[in-house]
Amino acid sequence: MAGIRTVLIIDSNKEDRTKVAVFLEEYYNVMESASIVEAYSILDSNAGRVAAVILDITPDMQYGEELLRFMKRNEYLSRIPVIMTAITESEETEISALSTGASDFLYKPYSPVIVKKRLDNIINLSENASMASDLQKDHLTGVYSEEVFCQKVARILEENPSAEYAIIYSDIENFGLIKDLFGENAGNNILVYMARVFKHFISKDELCGRLEADHFVLFLKYNKEMLNENLESVVKIINDFPVSMNIMLRFGVYKIEDRAMPVPAMFGRAVLTVDTIKGKYGQYVAYYDKKIWEKQVHEQEIVGCMEDALEEKQFMVYFQPKYDLGSERVAGAEALVRWQHPVKGFMNPAEFIPLFEKNGFITELDKYVWDTACGYVESWIKNGYPVVPISVNVSRTDIYNPDFIEIILGIIHKHNLEPEHIHLEITETAYTDNPEQIIEVVRQLKLIGFVIEMDDFGSGYSSLNMLNELPIDILKLDMGFVQGDMGTNSNNILSFIIGLAKWMDYAVVAEGIETEEQIQMLRNMDCNFVQGYYYAKPMPPEEFEAYMLRHNVLDKIDEISSDGLYGLKFKKSQGVMLIVDDLALNRKILSTSFASYFQIVEKENGAEALEYIKENYNNIDVIMLDLVMPVMDGFTLMRHLGVDERYKKIPVIVTSQGGEKSVEKSFALGATDFVEKPYNLRIILHRVQNVVMASRK
Repeated sequence: MAGIRTVLIIDSNKEDRTKVAVFLEEYYNVMESASIVEAYSILDSNAGRVAAVILDITPDMQYGEELLRFMKRNEYLSRIPVIMTAITESEETEISALSTGASDFLYKPYSPVIVKKRLDNIINLSENASMASDLQKDHLTGVYSEEVFCQKVARILEENPSAEYAIIYSDIENFGLIKDLFGENAGNNILVYMARVFKHFISKDELCGRLEADHFVLFLKYNKEMLNENLESVVKIINDFPVSMNIMLRFGVYKIEDRAMPVPAMFGRAVLTVDTIKGKYGQYVAYYDKKIWEKQVHEQEIVGCMEDALEEKQFMVYFQPKYDLGSERVAGAEALVRWQHPVKGFMNPAEFIPLFEKNGFITELDKYVWDTACGYVESWIKNGYPVVPISVNVSRTDIYNPDFIEIILGIIHKHNLEPEHIHLEITETAYTDNPEQIIEVVRQLKLIGFVIEMDDFGSGYSSLNMLNELPIDILKLDMGFVQGDMGTNSNNILSFIIGLAKWMDYAVVAEGIETEEQIQMLRNMDCNFVQGYYYAKPMPPEEFEAYMLRHNVLDKIDEISSDGLYGLKFKKSQGVMLIVDDLALNRKILSTSFASYFQIVEKENGAEALEYIKENYNNIDVIMLDLVMPVMDGFTLMRHLGVDERYKKIPVIVTSQGGEKSVEKSFALGATDFVEKPYNLRIILHRVQNVVMASRK
């Protein structure tokens, strides 16, 4: 019957066995065995079912105590409580049974009522103990949970004040990739295997726990030589796991010096230690030292004052020019952040940028840099200074922000700039983290009109597939390609990448240029642009302004100056551009592109647009019309416009998916022009200019 516990009675005396079995059958599922040999077989096949054992150790039942010892050595059988029985009342026999592992002892003849009472007690006690034990253990691996591990470490340290111990934190650097390639079950099997390996290497007063995912923690007696040997063995054994990929295991060791420190804080020091060797080939163990502690303190100081620093404008934007290699004229510049701390002085970006990327503050800093850089560009334009495109960095955190495009566009509009004034630099590691998302975001940015640069190409896990999929404009080569030994292999690799980029119609910027030799080599390879100390270092805005006034600037930005679009005279109008499209992104792209030239009005469908046209037709310079929309589509709207003489003078540019029939039908209904989606911003600007200027004649 479901829910009834099973009791095994092992007794060679059939009368005694039957007497108690008949009584207990009302309360338990009873199994009987007349011999020790038979009992072994029953226990082996019913280990998970038996709730308790009644074991007779009279002379006829030889090896009863040996059976008990066997049960205590077995992981599952050891949980089964045993009541031992004997005919002769002997204190020595009872003590021997209890010391062997019996939970209770009874003398014959049996009293069934007493037997039931004792069974109830030891079964309840056993089940409660088992439940408590289960709560202490990690459900997957069977090692201690974090809470219990911490409690046990604290107790052992208190009980052994003179012994030296260490906390060892383990981390599989490529565990996420392993799960992606081989599945969740394979990942779980590795964790179970790791737990078994770790338990093999720990002894009395040593512990193993699991914190989360692939993160295990060990508490071991400290002997550095033995610890190194054991960890080396652990790495080899774990890499014997049958998976066709190297398991990159790392260990951080913190020798416990401050016993008053909370155990989780000890974990933290071991974690910091692991971080120092991540990504380093051949290094699998590191020891906590003073330098790591000093770095931790320094990082905490940075985090503690970062918000005040932003508010107090301690962060400054410097500009480093980029040069056209053919003409050696300034063709652009990169905006770089610097921190002038009131106490620490000038701080290297390498000190704080990685930390801000980790804690998420980089998004706030990036917005500050974008806004500051755009503010300077706006002032240079107003003052009539030479202006070149300014590149700003976009972190992977920014790309994953669903409001990113709206934020960057808001800053551009705030300073009355065009997207082409600002180039966006995205690192290749952002692509490797989440290629689908970055491709979609970059595609939208390109449609809006931003120039996209891939920064630090070659510093991460570059791939030709990435170059093929990601819609970028400019490839920035990591300085590692062009520094150090300029041997034949380096030249060949560099030449190949530049040639590939040019073949794919990307411009190339080589950064970190410091010598004439590098300049000549890059010129021979037909590299487009260079950046580095050979020409100019990063400089504060005032110095950069003076630098630009003194130097010969490549006159590319004139194409998008206030006097002309791509060399064509197109003055700002007081009239309205009516954008009719049901997709907000499409409306945003057009409104951003033309906000400097028209008043923008947006409508989601033809019906809303028609109502607006009836009231405002005299103020409309041009209508940008999608064809496929709910309520009223573009074709229907054009039919309404075509029957009223007041509306016929308004130029209509259809912006929709291509197709010969759509194009023919649009022109038949009176469309002035047709631009296919996805459209090229330069083309649509030119088309709008032609249409509007023609309608004004």
